[in-house]
Amino acid sequence: MKGMYTKIIAAVGLLALSTAGCDSSNAGKEEKKEQTIAAAETVTIKNDELYPFMLAGVYFVHGYGGPTHTFDGLIKPAVKSEPGTADFSKEMQAAYSRYFIFPFKPGDAAGEKDAKATLAEYWDIHNVAGLEKSLTWLLDEGHQAQYAQYRKVLDENGGASADLNTLDLNKYKLTKEDLAGIQFIKDHYTSFSSAGIKAWDLARYINNICVAYQAGYFNRGEAMAWLMKAPQVAQARYSDWKAYFNDFLLGREFWGGGEADNARFKEEVTGMLEGKYSIYSYMPVK
Repeated sequence: MKGMYTKIIAAVGLLALSTAGCDSSNAGKEEKKEQTIAAAETVTIKNDELYPFMLAGVYFVHGYGGPTHTFDGLIKPAVKSEPGTADFSKEMQAAYSRYFIFPFKPGDAAGEKDAKATLAEYWDIHNVAGLEKSLTWLLDEGHQAQYAQYRKVLDENGGASADLNTLDLNKYKLTKEDLAGIQFIKDHYTSFSSAGIKAWDLARYINNICVAYQAGYFNRGEAMAWLMKAPQVAQARYSDWKAYFNDFLLGREFWGGGEADNARFKEEVTGMLEGKYSIYSYMPVK
């Protein structure tokens, strides 16, 4: 009988050791999983050459057919590693550099002609002098200046509760044509960041430089010199991409983009800011 108890106790002990080993193994797996997740979450990508292009990333994603086509068709095939691994950051930067740094290439006569036509038709730009004047305006003023003026009018007359019918337009040197813009800001009064719609100006600034590079108005060095003026403007006003691109979308509506195009851009911004193949998940604004 005593021998039987001894065997039972021994069996229980072995079971306990086996269970403990299993628990230890599971705990180890869970810990490793948590460490992997933590490592993925702490991946930070900083690339001074790539960064300014990401300020206009919505245009390039749009041109590539949207987030799904961009991620699945271009980025995913080039990024074999998982977040948190040594090669992930390098592969992400290489993939985005390939497709987002000067996505409009010079050297093709037809492409150069189309680029010049785009700048002429939409921006009344026909030469380098006109290009530089337009870029300076976008960087220093842009539609943000008009937004700031309208916002000031609202702030001085009740903010979101302002009665536009009682505004003294003459006092602000405005006309009835300005009321639509003022009404839009009133309708979205709490949606803007403190930067207003500066992101709208900056994204177009970057995009136009890329088009100008394809058009032959700038060589690569000249284009980069202009591009590198944008980061400090963005970083002085924004701390996260969501706020930046929200202001971009509001700016586009304020400017008067078509309803269908605005809806598409909004959908694309939502998609491009999320997921493990989005560089915006790893590259901070500042």
